This record gives sequence, C-alpha cells and structure tokens, in this order.
Amino acid sequence: MAIKRHSLFNCLAINCLMILATCYLSPPQNIYAQEVQPEQPQEQNLAIVDNLAKSQNVTLDFKDADIRNVLKIISYKSGANIVTTPEVMGNISIRLVDVPWEQALDVILKTYGFGYDKQANIFTVAPIEKLTALKKQEVELAQVQPTSTEVFNLKYIDALDAKKALDPQLSPRGKITVLEMTGQAGWEFGTGELGKRERVIEERLGRSKVLIISDISPVLDKIKEVIEQIDVRPQQVLIETRIMEINTDRLRDIGFDWATGASGAESSTISTTPISKQGGVDNAQVGVHMLGDQITPSVFGPKESSLTTSNAGLKLLFKKLTGAQFETILHALEEDVHTNTLSAPRIMTLNNQEATILIGTKYPILKTEVSGESANTTTTLDYYQDIGIQLNVVPQIGANNCINMVVHPAVSSYTGTDASITSAKYPIIDIREAETRVLMSDGETVVIGGLLKDIKSKQIIGVPFLSKIPILGFFFRRETIDTQKVDLLIFITAHIVKEDTFSPEEIAKLEERLGRGPVEK
Repeated sequence: MAIKRHSLFNCLAINCLMILATCYLSPPQNIYAQEVQPEQPQEQNLAIVDNLAKSQNVTLDFKDADIRNVLKIISYKSGANIVTTPEVMGNISIRLVDVPWEQALDVILKTYGFGYDKQANIFTVAPIEKLTALKKQEVELAQVQPTSTEVFNLKYIDALDAKKALDPQLSPRGKITVLEMTGQAGWEFGTGELGKRERVIEERLGRSKVLIISDISPVLDKIKEVIEQIDVRPQQVLIETRIMEINTDRLRDIGFDWATGASGAESSTISTTPISKQGGVDNAQVGVHMLGDQITPSVFGPKESSLTTSNAGLKLLFKKLTGAQFETILHALEEDVHTNTLSAPRIMTLNNQEATILIGTKYPILKTEVSGESANTTTTLDYYQDIGIQLNVVPQIGANNCINMVVHPAVSSYTGTDASITSAKYPIIDIREAETRVLMSDGETVVIGGLLKDIKSKQIIGVPFLSKIPILGFFFRRETIDTQKVDLLIFITAHIVKEDTFSPEEIAKLEERLGRGPVEK
C-alpha cells in the first residue's frame, strides 16, 4: 500500500510539474511567437515575432495585443530596458517586417499617443502629457539641487576641444573651467651679470588636459559618460610618398658663318677682298659677312651658365688668304641634360590633422622701402619662400578602414631674379602644383600625374631667299632648337597605424633603408 501511495504521489507530482511548465511556457495573451495557421479564425489574437534573439531589426505581427507585452518583446529583442508608467495600457494591432527595433518602438508609441525618455539604456514610456510634466519637474528640481565640482583629467583630447563639446550639456547653473598653463620663456639676454637679468614670463594659454566642471549631480553623471566616449585614443596615419621628377633639356645649334677678307667671320667688321686688278692696282673689291657667330639666338638657353655659342661644340674654320680672300666657319653645338629627382619621405600624423613635408630651400624674400626726401632705400627681410618639393595632406579615417585625404603637392624651383620693378631683385619661381581630395583604402596607393611641361623652341637665322633653297640653303642659315620636358609623378600610400605597426622587424627594415644596421643595445 505504501508503494502504491508512493507511485500515486509521483504521478501527482509529475502532473503538477507539467501543469506548472505549461503555465510558465504558455505565453500570455499575444506575447510570444506562434505560427499563423490558415484555418484559425480572424478574431483570434495573433502575435508573430521572428525570434527572441537579440537583433537590430525586428519583425512583428500583432492583433489586439496588450501594448505592455509588445514592449516586453521589443525589450527582449533589443536588450534595452523599457519601463512603463501605470497609464500605459490598451491593445494594439500592428505589422512590421524587418525594421530597426528603435524605429519600431518610436512608431508604436507615436501611433497610440505615448512617448519615451531615454537615459543611457533605459527607456521610460509614458503618455506625452506625463513626460512633459516630468521634464518640468526635472527643470524645477535642477534649480534647487545643490551643485558639486569635479575635476576631469583627460587622457588624449585637448581640454579646450572637450569644453566646446561639453558646453551644450550643462544646466543653466553649470560651468566649465579649463586649467590654464603659464609658459616660461627663460631669461632675457643682454649685458651685465646673469643675476641681474630679468626673468621673462610669457603669459599664454597652453595645451591643457584638465577640466573643472561644476553642476548638479545628474548633469555630472551625463558628462562623465560623454567624456568616456570622446576621450579616446586618436588614430594615426602613416603617409609614404615617392615623388619622381624627370627633367630633360636638349639644345642643338648648327650653322655656317662665312665672310671675305683677312679677318673673315671671326670679326664683326666686314673685310673686303680684291676681285680684279688694272695695272697692278686693285680696281674692284667686294665684302661679304654672315654674322651668325657674333650673336646669341633668343631660344639659346643652355643649362650651363658659362656656355656660349663660341666657346663649346665643334668649330671648323677654313681660310683662303691669296687671291680672293675668304673664311668659312662651321659650328655645331648640342647639350643634353637629364635630371631625375626622387624623394621618398614618410610622415605620421593624427587623424584629421594636417601634415607637411618640405624637401628644398627657404629662399629669403626682401622688401624695399623708400623714405625721406632724399629717397633713402632700405632693404629688409620680408619672409621666407619655400622652394623645392612640398606636400600637404589632411587624412580623415572613415568606415571600413577608408581614408578620405586632402592632398596638395607642389614642386617649385628657382629660375632667376627680376629687377624690373625696383632695384631689388625678386626671385622668379617655377612651380607645378595640384590639389585634390581622394578616397582610398588602408594601404592603397594613389598616383598623381599629368604635371607635365613640354616646351620646344626653334629659331632660324639666315639670309632671305637663299636660306630656303633645299640643301644649298643650309650654308646660308643657322638653326637653333631648344627642347625642355619636365614630367612629375607623385605616389602616395596611406596606412592606418595599428599598435603593432612599428615592430622590431619594421624598425630594422627602416634602418636598412638608411644604409645602416640595427642599433646595438
């Protein structure tokens, strides 16, 4: 009989557990997901939810469901905490397919006359009138709440930058103060003993990382959360550039010079030679001179400053000093200059901060001032002009390791001076520059080309009509050709710097590029 009672007790316990499990697992009205069967009547309450796993998007289908249960399902889906006031009640019918959960919450509440107040991960749902009243109470409470002061030591961002972002978060009674830094500029140099020199103190606001904030406690708590989100370690970008400039300059000068007389073409004075005699006396003389060797063509622009038309190249001279005296000169000159400039600077900068690379010379620009009745001229230094290879970049890191970068490359060179305005000589600067904005991936290379200059100058000096005769005209003209071609290519590679970017292996590679081994410890 005891065994029977024990079995009966076990059966009753199992039945009770099954009933409790059914009550616990069976959802309240319209809370959990159920598959819609076509044969179910339309008046039956339905609640269709894709699943209760956390997700950014939800799919909901409810008919006459309790709004509190719907909000509970959204809370499960989003992981957010949703608190409702007693006034939130009623049944709703909605169908939403694959929409963000926060958008679904906003649509449901607006449709049925409710609203919410979000603080961190807590959503307080109430009628709009009650939310308005609660906000008024918060404002009134803020006027009587005592204020407190906290000091925030920032890790990465500047205090002045943080102050601009935090000012709108303060209550009307709140105040932010940035700790000012006084810079010490050292001693003023002059005559006398060191002990008598006056200490120079430079009053300025330096970079500071300390904020002193006074406000009520709820606002200070909110400011702490904001500071944790904005005071993060900034990312850095390593910019590698290869700037290649190929400069080709070819000059060719070929011509014939000839003249009569003993001095011939070597002199700028025409010399005559007799062409007939009578009674042993010259009764007729003639003088001819082509002055090609005595001038410099306008397109004759050699790279060698001391090069002229008469001191280099090939020069053949033939003279006949008896009878009809004459002299013939053939001169041929060719200059071919190739210049390849390669620069490969690397620079690292913070995200959204400008980086500048200059490989060249700072040329002094002078300023001339005339003063007084006697017109006294004073020449002073105005500023320094950067001449050479210069690159300005501003990188901005975006999503998916993309880098939005403003690039401004410039290549300039000093070509001479101009004193046509005043007696002071102002530099003539030849420059090639471009500015663009590019979007590139981490480690991608962008090429900026097309900065090409190609100049070809040709000048012919000769005798009219005779210089145009085919073949024979070559002896009556001088031809000068000057060709200059400059091609500039700029390769830019950007890397987002990670913590292990500059590993010992990477540093060893850089040292090898500098032509030296690893640094001994």
